[in-house]
This record gives sequence, structure tokens and C-alpha cells, in this order.
Amino acid sequence: MSRRRASLTTKPRFAFSTEQLLSLAAGGVVLVVMAVGIFATWLTLTRSAVANSQDRLTHGVRQLANVTATAVRQSTSRFAAVGADPSVREALTASAPDSALIARAQAALLTLRSPADSGAPIELWRADRGPRVVLVGKNLDSAAGLRLPSESQTSSPGIHPGLDSIASIDSVQLGRLYKVGGRTYLWSAMPVPGAKGPIGFILKQNRIATNVQAERTLRELSGDSVTGYYRNVDGSGWTTFGGRPASPPQITANDRTRPGTGELLFAEERIAGTPLVLVMSIPKRIVVAAAAGAVKQLTTLAVVLTVIAAALAWWTGRRVARPLLTIVDAVEGVADGDYRTRVDGVGTRETISLAASFNRMAARIGESREELARREKDLRALAIAAESASRAKSDFLAAMSHELRTPLNAIGGYAELMEMGVRGPITDAQRRDLGRIRVSQEHLLGLIGSILDLSRIESGRLHYEIADIALDSVFADMEALTAPQAEAKGHQLHFEPTDGCLVVRADREKLRQILLNLLSNAVRHTPAGSAIRVEATARVKGMVRITVTDTGGGIAPDSQAAIFEPFVQLDRTLTSTTEGVGLGLAISRDLARGMGGELSLSSTPGAGATFMLDLPVGTLNESTVFKHTSEIATAPAARR
Repeated sequence: MSRRRASLTTKPRFAFSTEQLLSLAAGGVVLVVMAVGIFATWLTLTRSAVANSQDRLTHGVRQLANVTATAVRQSTSRFAAVGADPSVREALTASAPDSALIARAQAALLTLRSPADSGAPIELWRADRGPRVVLVGKNLDSAAGLRLPSESQTSSPGIHPGLDSIASIDSVQLGRLYKVGGRTYLWSAMPVPGAKGPIGFILKQNRIATNVQAERTLRELSGDSVTGYYRNVDGSGWTTFGGRPASPPQITANDRTRPGTGELLFAEERIAGTPLVLVMSIPKRIVVAAAAGAVKQLTTLAVVLTVIAAALAWWTGRRVARPLLTIVDAVEGVADGDYRTRVDGVGTRETISLAASFNRMAARIGESREELARREKDLRALAIAAESASRAKSDFLAAMSHELRTPLNAIGGYAELMEMGVRGPITDAQRRDLGRIRVSQEHLLGLIGSILDLSRIESGRLHYEIADIALDSVFADMEALTAPQAEAKGHQLHFEPTDGCLVVRADREKLRQILLNLLSNAVRHTPAGSAIRVEATARVKGMVRITVTDTGGGIAPDSQAAIFEPFVQLDRTLTSTTEGVGLGLAISRDLARGMGGELSLSSTPGAGATFMLDLPVGTLNESTVFKHTSEIATAPAARR
């Protein structure tokens, strides 16, 4: 222990003090801060600018995608209102709508038109692939028909670009982007619901034009440097926010680039519920250029700060290091057991506070050590007194037991002489009284024997002769000893046979004593005519469990632990106020533990009690089989 403390408290060689380290660090900073400071500043600003620009791009593209998705959802109500118009529904269901009906339907379709697409076609189609019913705006000859999802997925000529499949859902659906000339278009479509499915579809062509919200977001991000695009999910149909077709960027392993622009910062977000993706990008060189100007301004400031830092480091080292060294010396004194060590509060506010905390800690540790020493002394005295009291109790019990046995034996002897008529003839009433005296004498001798057993167990003077014992032979002995007592009270005593296979490691006499006590208790404290069962089973972890189960009144849960304590009696359980002194179960548990086992209880009030004796499993060998066979053979004679 002393070597370990020495290794922990010895100062390492070539160790510098705080004052020396701060001074050396300041000199080093003066030498390298110019190069490292400029490079680190440039790298930090560049990364920060790139990260900030990337975050702004991501936030902007997500915001625009949400706005666009909201606009698409809001347009559903306009389409639904047109689909609910009576003239539109009548035009879809009529076999040959007249011009007046078509005119009313066209008026309803015109409510979907916006200023940005005043000439775009709006069409009304039947769901059964019939001819187009109503047209508003430019006639697109390519629109020859519609294809529903239940039909083949192969391409069909005459289908509007981007609307090669329309699902029957109650919301507006957007088609893929497609290019015509120098502009980009897409279709909006919504089914007109009927009783058994859609009866038709409303189609509207939309032209990608300048988006005021998108342009405003771009200006807020980085003036005119950010460019916004729409594209299809599959990567086709690239077009700018203004509707001009564009080429996709070149994608490498980690970067995206455009010819003449270089590497791009890039962010994209799919517009929910559509096949479209919104994209924003900005040239990386523009973002980095903004950071380069700040680096030039910071270079001069870095030089000035480096010089100031060197001077402050030297001054701080002298002011801080010396009080810290004083505290370190005090800590080593406390570690060596000197709890009277104290530190003067000097230096900075932190070192003054640290010194005050150390002083309080040292004082409390000293007080705790003194209190601990006093308590240890008191506990040692209490332990000696308790041990002496326990030894005196055991000696007293042993002495009193021996002193009581002599007069009790004399009482029994004189009673026997009187019964034999040595002192003259006796009457029948006197003979009955002498019998009661003999019974009481034997009962008192049994109580004294229990006290002696408890005294031997507590003093550790009890000897165990451990051997392999077959349980069937033990059960046969117990049945012979307890059967008359059980029959006298009308009990049904049943010993479950073990076929000679269960063997335990135990002291035979101690095992018989435990079982006799458990069975006697069960017989005495179980109502007449009850059943008592004894059985043994092998358990895991090399143990055998012997159970004694009765059908008596049971034991309350709050009393189950107390019955194993010495001199404890329960009125209607295992002992009574007129028999015994409450040592049977206490001795039985100690004997079980002395043989490497355990005695426990499981009981429910009103449902009987089960005592469980666990003992180590033994080995079934030839000597055990022979002894078991001979004991079983002599058991009937013993019962007779």
C-alpha cells in the first residue's frame, strides 16, 4: 500500500510547472500563430460560409416545396367545385350534349383559368375513353385519348405528355414536366366522381412561368447568385423557375458541376404528392469569395492578438501558477494524513475560491475521520459486549440444563419405584397420578434436550456425521414412529415412495430429528381427520427437496418468518402455549443449514402449510443400497 501511494504522489521527471508551460506556450504561439492563425481562419470561414449557404439552400428549397405542395392542395377545391357543377356532370353523362350544354360546361371550366396561362387548354374527358367532351383554349391535336390505370402500361400515341396514367383519387394530380419549343409545361388532372367511380376527368395545361415567391426567396438567399430549377423525379425535364428549359448538372462521386460555373452547392426537395422535385444551387466560388475578404481583414488583427496573448500568458502564468502549486502541496499533505493543513486564499478569484473549498474539505475530512474512529471504537466495544453476552447466555443455558436433568431424573426414578410397589401398595388413582408425573418428567427432559441442542449449535460444538442416505429407509422409520400418533387423532399419514432412487448427503440422526419435529407439529396442530403427506423430489443445482404438507389452518404471512426464531410460539401453528418453548423449528433450520441445506415454509391461511427441507443430493452406491434394503426390511418389525 505504501509503495502504491508513493507511485501516485511522486512527481514525474521532466514535468513543467504551470508557470513554465504558459510561458513556453506563449513563445510558441508567437512563432506559429501567424501561419496557423491565417490558415485556420480561412479554413473556418470557408467552411462556415459553405455550411451556412448549404443550410440556407436547404431551408429555402424546403420552404418553396411546401408552398408549392400547399398550392396544389388548395387547387383541389377549385377543381372539385368545377366537377360538381351540374352542367359539367350532365355533359359527361349525356350521349350527345348540345351546344348550349357545352357552352355552360365551358363557362364552368373557365373558372380554373389564371392570368399566367390564359391561352392554355382546359379539357373535359369521359372516363370510358370516349371522345373529348369539352375544350377551352388551344386545341392540342396530340390529345387523342386518355389511358386509365387498369389498362396496359405501354406507351400510347395521342396521350398528353406527362399524363400517361391518372389515378382515381379525389385530389388534383400533376403530370411530369415536358418541353415544347422553348417553354416547359405540365398537366393538372382531377377525376369527376360518380356513384360507381369517376365519370370523367378535368385536364388543365400549366406553363412554368416566373414564380414571385420563388424569386423573392432566391434574392433573400444570395441576390442573383442562386438559381432555382424544377425537374421530374426521374431526373428529366430540367427547367428554371422562369420556365426556361435547362440542362442537368454534371454529377461526380461527391460533387455537382456546370460548365463555365464550376462546383455547385446543391439542395433539392420533392414536392409532396407530385412527380416533381424543386432544386436550388449556387456556385461554390461565389460563397468562398465572400469569406476571402474577411480573411484579409482578420490577418492583421491576428498578428496584434498574438503579441497581446503572449504577454498575457506570461503574466497569467505567474499569477495563477504559484497559488496552484501551494494548493497542490497542501493536497499532498492531506493525502499523507495531515488533515490540519490549510491554504491561504491568494491570487485570482478562482484560486481564492479553490483554496477556501480545500480548507473546508480538509476540515470536514478531519472531523469525519475523528468521528469514524470514535464510532469504530464504540462498535468494537459493543461487539465484545454482545459476544460476551451470547457466550454467557449459552453457558447459562448449558449449566441450567445439566442442573435440571439431575432432579428430573430423580423424580422419574422415584415415580418408577412407587409404580413398582417398592414403597408399598398403591391405588389405581395413585398409579394414574404417577403416570402423569412420568409424562411431565419426560416432557421436561425433552425441553431441556432442545435447549442443550440449541446451545451446542450456537457454540459450534455440534458434530455432523455426513453420509449418503436413501430417503426410503428414512421415510420407513418416520412412518413407524409417527403412525400411532397420527392414528390416534384420525389423520391420514401418507409417505410418497421414492423407489430407492433418491439419496441425500446428511447426518442420519439429524435428518430424523428434523423430520420427526415437522411430523409431530403437523400431527399436533392439524384438525382431526386431516391428511398429512410426505414426499421427496430431485431439484436443480444438485439438491433434493423433502416436503411435509398438512391441511390445517395455515400460518399468517406476517408470522411465517418468526416461527423459525428461538422461543417463538404461535397458538394454532407449530407450537402451543402448553407444549414446548418454541425451539423445534429453530433447531431444525440450524441442523438443515449445518448439513448444507435449508428449511423453508410455504403457507396460505386456511389452506394448510408445506415445510420444505432442501439437502444436497447423494450418490447411490452399493453400500447405500445394502443399508437401504436392510432398513426397509426391519421397518415393519419396528412398527410392530
